[in-house]
Amino acid sequence: MPHARVWRVFYTRPRNEKKVAERLNDGGIDVCLPLRTVLRRWSDRKRKIQEPLFPGYLFAHVDERERLAVLQDDGVVTTVSFGGTLAEVRNTEIVMLRALEGLPKSVEARALDAVPPGTEVIVTTGPLKGARGTVEGSPKAFYLFILIESVRQAIRLEVPADWVMRTGGKAG
Repeated sequence: MPHARVWRVFYTRPRNEKKVAERLNDGGIDVCLPLRTVLRRWSDRKRKIQEPLFPGYLFAHVDERERLAVLQDDGVVTTVSFGGTLAEVRNTEIVMLRALEGLPKSVEARALDAVPPGTEVIVTTGPLKGARGTVEGSPKAFYLFILIESVRQAIRLEVPADWVMRTGGKAG
């Protein structure tokens, strides 16, 4: 009886995430590699590039046989585990990670005098609807920290104030 497919986290060699993702996709494995656009400066030019949101990490929807096959890729180092247990990513987290790429490139922040830093909020609109996070920032900047529990990482996003409400039910 084949094992069910689950989302696993793989650690890759430095700067190999995109190449590994391409090879796995070509091999028929569903891969999630959330990317972000950053502006890189060199002495003679500037350029926007796509880099992994979590450098060194790659998510793949695999059963046990496919997991072992993924480990055969030269760019993959190991399956991420915590305390001897393989990390398993919930589908809701994958949906949220994929939604990150759908966020507008430039979002104008709004003052949040009514929502102090440290307040727990839920995203009520936009591509991250349903995500929970914690507010950080000042009246000039509004950031939402979202914890991706399965990989013990957090994402810091700048989002419009009208996308969130306090988890207690009061509007942000």
